[in-house]
Amino acid sequence: MGGIAGLQTAIQLARCLRRVAVIDVPGGRSAVAKNYRNILGFSEGVSGDYFRQEGRKQAAKYGAEFIADEVTELAVHPDGGFRVRTKGAGAHPLQTKTLVMATGMADPFPAISGLRDCLGLSIFICPDCDGYESVGQKTAVIGDGSHAVQMAGELFYYTKKLVVVNHGGSEINAKELALLDRLGIDYHAARVEKLVQTGGQLQQLQLSSGESLAVNRAFLAFPGALAQTDLLRAFSVHINEKGHVRTDPRTKETDQRNLWAVGDIAVHSQQVAIAMGDGAQAAIWIQKRLCELDGERPFSLE
Repeated sequence: MGGIAGLQTAIQLARCLRRVAVIDVPGGRSAVAKNYRNILGFSEGVSGDYFRQEGRKQAAKYGAEFIADEVTELAVHPDGGFRVRTKGAGAHPLQTKTLVMATGMADPFPAISGLRDCLGLSIFICPDCDGYESVGQKTAVIGDGSHAVQMAGELFYYTKKLVVVNHGGSEINAKELALLDRLGIDYHAARVEKLVQTGGQLQQLQLSSGESLAVNRAFLAFPGALAQTDLLRAFSVHINEKGHVRTDPRTKETDQRNLWAVGDIAVHSQQVAIAMGDGAQAAIWIQKRLCELDGERPFSLE
């Protein structure tokens, strides 16, 4: 849970003088994002790794503890709060009064040579975040069937220099093909065998058909991105058809009392700035709840 939303929650709560433990397995979207360019104060871009490293330092400065482990089970504790079992803890689960889930999304990245080097630099997954990066650029949509066509439609606002590569091979219907043709978007029913790139900057796609496409930007459009919410299914929380958790828009608390959900697993646009806001907002309300549970009252003249 050590992504951007989780770290922001930890920083805010630790500054409220609360004992905070962050249980985290390395990974997540922010770990592969090499250059966010749409965040206030970072006009030249900033990596997800920078946020994660600096966030850990900042949270630790205020006393937050970090546990490198995987949570295997969550349950309501008989004495109140929650029991958190991890692989490493074995028969000795942790107990907590409040719980924050910031487990993020798992993306279905295709196995294409050179892809990881380019992610976040010249290959992207979110047109809302990075559509701007395609302006004036020869841009490929590498995807699967209708998902690729839909992505191309969103990117057409930013660039007309588009090509669709149906890497996944799912069928595209006649209407969709006609749309691509009308918009002047080239279509290739082939797999991407290799990316030609230098320092993460895309230069060419080599296809299974033997063709080579000169492009300098690409967007991925595959189905199967999963909100990591399986651990919550034992609780009284509302999970929608796409796997995202419903939270109170004011507090970020789920339908299960004392359990919060922040970041990409919640129902909202998946943006770093929103993840940070979620974390700070949730922490403020967790502090209020802990004061209530501890029987603490704010200063009063009554």
